Amino acid sequence: SHTAPCFLVGRAQTKLTPIRTAYSALSAGIGTLWLTHEDGHFRKHGLDSNLIYIRGGSTAVQALLAGEIQFGHLSPAPMMTAWAQGADFVWVGTTTHQMVFTLLVDQNTTKGAELKGKKIGITRLGSASELAVRMALEQFGVNPKDGTMLSLGGIPEILAAMRAGAVNGGILSPPTSTAARDLGYRPLLHIPDLGREFTFSGIAAKRSFVQSQPEIVRAYMASLADGAKVYKEDSRAALRILRKYMRADDRTLESGYKEYDKAISSPPYPGLAGLEAVRDSLLESTPQLKNVDLRKFVDDRFVRAK
Repeated sequence: SHTAPCFLVGRAQTKLTPIRTAYSALSAGIGTLWLTHEDGHFRKHGLDSNLIYIRGGSTAVQALLAGEIQFGHLSPAPMMTAWAQGADFVWVGTTTHQMVFTLLVDQNTTKGAELKGKKIGITRLGSASELAVRMALEQFGVNPKDGTMLSLGGIPEILAAMRAGAVNGGILSPPTSTAARDLGYRPLLHIPDLGREFTFSGIAAKRSFVQSQPEIVRAYMASLADGAKVYKEDSRAALRILRKYMRADDRTLESGYKEYDKAISSPPYPGLAGLEAVRDSLLESTPQLKNVDLRKFVDDRFVRAK
């Protein structure tokens, strides 16, 4: 059964299979996908890839459901929520397996214990950024109930609130975290240093597509595994790709790439522990996730765990 399908055999007579992938963010965390596409890894596995930038995860969810795209490089939270409500989704790979956040604070705060009673900016309640603050406070021995979290919408808005003095600190990700350092804010904790698994981003598809086209999914994930290895191990190749997609200065890109260093998954295996952590963070907003079997949300046949 494991003979390669005709589209993978011999370059001369092959017709590449067209596939479309949406991604919904511009950050060093998407580098695995960009490098796989740019450096011909999809092509090598018989796929003609098209990447589409769709702002916002929920729009990408709709495009996947409609079959306009075959794969989405997304945060698992909206996918998991939609799946729990009956959507036909499956998680086939994890590209970033930790939360890439740094807790930065103003100059008056010198250590974590001082966060008791202080205001900390997050994107919104029930988001990964709230969970990151809770983890940080626990690490510092502060009861999360004793910190005040303010929902500010987005990461750039958190830095704006810090600059306005509306909050004493905030949870930031690259490139905003780099900008905050430049402005003199103090990094108290880089969340990946806690070593906790949390699926930050990865690849989702429709289950019906995966069931009807397993060879395409296998070729897709094999391509991504090749790309992930290069992206994680070869910083020069990685920065060349980030330059093309992100239009930021080299120092910002290098800093962002470094922050993602520990968190990039190679190979992009869809580990269950990281998804369980996502589920825990969503229980308040989506109580029906409590009783679902997450193993049914994951299809790990296509990437071998290291």
